[in-house]
Amino acid sequence: MTTLLCAMLFAVGQPVALRAEVQTLGKGPQAMIVGVAVQVAPEDRARVGERAQVKVVLLRTGRIVDAQASIVTLAADGSALLLREWPAGEGEVRVFLEALEGGASGSWSSTVDVVRVDTPYEPGADAPVEAVALAALPAAEGAVRFLPPPRSGGIGALQLEVEAPPQTERVAFACDGEPLGERQRRPWTVSVNLGAIARRTVITAQAFARDGRLVGEDALVLNAPPQQIAVELMVGAPEGSTTLVTVAVRSDQQTESITLKLDDRAVARWVTCPCVVRLPSAEVASAKVVSAEVLGPHSTRGEAVRVVGLQGFQTELQVEVVELPVNVFDRAGVPVGYLDRDAFTVREDGQEVAIEAFGSTVDLPLNLGILVDTSGSMRESFAAVRHAVTGFASRLLRPQDSYFVMTFSFEPQVQLGWNADKSAIAPVLARLVPEGGTALNDAVVRGLELFRGRRGRSALVVLTDGDDTSSRTAREVTLRYVKTARTPVFPIGFQLSKLDFLLRQRLRDLAEVSGGELFLAPRSGDLEAVYARIDAQLRSQYLLTYRSPSSKSRDQFRAVSVEVKGEGLVARTFAGYYPAR
Repeated sequence: MTTLLCAMLFAVGQPVALRAEVQTLGKGPQAMIVGVAVQVAPEDRARVGERAQVKVVLLRTGRIVDAQASIVTLAADGSALLLREWPAGEGEVRVFLEALEGGASGSWSSTVDVVRVDTPYEPGADAPVEAVALAALPAAEGAVRFLPPPRSGGIGALQLEVEAPPQTERVAFACDGEPLGERQRRPWTVSVNLGAIARRTVITAQAFARDGRLVGEDALVLNAPPQQIAVELMVGAPEGSTTLVTVAVRSDQQTESITLKLDDRAVARWVTCPCVVRLPSAEVASAKVVSAEVLGPHSTRGEAVRVVGLQGFQTELQVEVVELPVNVFDRAGVPVGYLDRDAFTVREDGQEVAIEAFGSTVDLPLNLGILVDTSGSMRESFAAVRHAVTGFASRLLRPQDSYFVMTFSFEPQVQLGWNADKSAIAPVLARLVPEGGTALNDAVVRGLELFRGRRGRSALVVLTDGDDTSSRTAREVTLRYVKTARTPVFPIGFQLSKLDFLLRQRLRDLAEVSGGELFLAPRSGDLEAVYARIDAQLRSQYLLTYRSPSSKSRDQFRAVSVEVKGEGLVARTFAGYYPAR
């Protein structure tokens, strides 16, 4: 169905007159694929020239739903077709056109009804590259692909495996660009040492046939930035008239949309990986930037950008996006949850930064990690622990929230993975029998690993009654990892004696560097009150997002501070962070 929308705009400076036609072309991966045909009036065709920038904006109830600009080459009749993916329904469309030479410009606006259809969009044989991109490509079959790793990163040794097509004769592995060696036969495995400090590490695998031809490649990002989907972009060397481009996303990562762009033009889209496409080499060579954006459930996202337009030079563009969980307290130590964005000032290494996104408890889901000490010393009081933990989760969690439960004695164990069913906690805790030592450091590191790729408010609540006796992870390494993870840690020191001052200090350090708080529960009866105080803080938490202006290396600490307006108010967040990439 077509809605013909025409308008003429005359103003000072003789603006360009435009007409437009909006048509629903089919159903896309997430919404309706719409064609926006823009045409310059014949009397203005010469003034505009051959190329122009066209920006198309869709609004609903005054809010911008979509806004994208494109450089187009106008046809002889002054027309150009732009494709967009818009949700069905009524709205307002605004078009802004500006000639690349001479500065002639014009605008147009009118109401539009995007009609819902059930027929999938299929681009024609002569469709432009961006049209093909709006029809989701199937996941590549027989592609080179890393199998899900045993864990998402951390420290120490890690064994990885790749699956590759039958014609593969050898696989070359590299770590952050440095060769790791080759395998000449199956299984295609490699051992990686992640060192003693968790940092973003990219492992690549290139599969070659007997004649030396590149069969395919993949990448795996370990220790990715927290609350982001790990994604890597691989742009191969031209092979004849085409160039192989691979968007690498971990195979166990849930995705909803993967979009590949040359500059600002979408050229391919997938719902799930492997994401492999051959693009015209001339198109890749003429682009300045190749980028990939991945969207996942629960508002998770990730992106990778490569600059390729500098005489064939490629480099990865890295911008650190920082999410700050912030609590505000009044003079009495009571959490304050009614502030807006203008009340906050954020600084990194003393430099004020712009707050790009702002949310509060009302707006954002909570990702909650619950760590429970199940060492032998907890046996007598574990019934009270079960009751307190179950009640805490039941009161705090809302339908949109997610949580996991991990216990630790000689080693940490995930008892309940990420889910939203509050009723699942009680039976899990009921079957546990405390025994063994206390691997506190290992549990904190493993618990924080589980937050990778999740966005929004996060918190790790750790209940323990004793010092670490069984961890392989040193205390200093644990603190470094906490500074990288950017998730508040709320330790609960349970039944600690007055002589446990060293343990209290270690737990306090975990809380202070992460933006959390240490709580003490001398008796079993104190647990419910402690969990209630943590509940109150998490219900009044803010999330501030900014882009780091720092040029420091990833091994250098970046200090963060937050100030808040209001007499007697104090803001608390993590003390700073080590970049994860």
